[in-house]
Amino acid sequence: MRKLGLNFLVLIFAIQTITLCAQTTDRPKPWFSLAIEASDPSHPPMFYTADRQVVLVTFTNISDQDGSYLEYGIDRGLDMHVLRDGAPVEETDNMRAVTEERHPTKVSKYPSQGGSYRTPTTIKAGKGFTVPLPVGDFFDMTKPGTYTITVSKETFPHDPARSVTVWSNTITIIVPEPGAQTPQ
Repeated sequence: MRKLGLNFLVLIFAIQTITLCAQTTDRPKPWFSLAIEASDPSHPPMFYTADRQVVLVTFTNISDQDGSYLEYGIDRGLDMHVLRDGAPVEETDNMRAVTEERHPTKVSKYPSQGGSYRTPTTIKAGKGFTVPLPVGDFFDMTKPGTYTITVSKETFPHDPARSVTVWSNTITIIVPEPGAQTPQ
């Protein structure tokens, strides 16, 4: 009887191990990295004003092969994580529209953001490009405080089983009280 109980216990552990191994999938390593920096408010990127809180996002091909990147919309498929004094910041209608546009089964009640579709861009191995991201257009960054911003992007957003989340560094932007110095 004891031997039967021991065999049963071993069988249960074996089944769990087999099940665990069967569910393990190798996700590919991301081919790109993300880095962000605050744009200089005294010299904002072309077509932007300092009050829009623009972040410069650098995509870098970290693989040893050329990669293809399809740029679409002003948000470029990035998820933005914005906190003010440690609390989540309220999304604007622009961010709600982007969220709904990413889920094509929903009908957006917000006007289209006019995202432009382009052909894939080839990024040479070890090279990258930098684009402006007006975070203040997507999150209400008008209140004074200390904002922390991080961006992330899925390597395969439409294939979660293969996708890996790539995270940027985190930066801090200080929005001063009205009448104080310009934002940092």
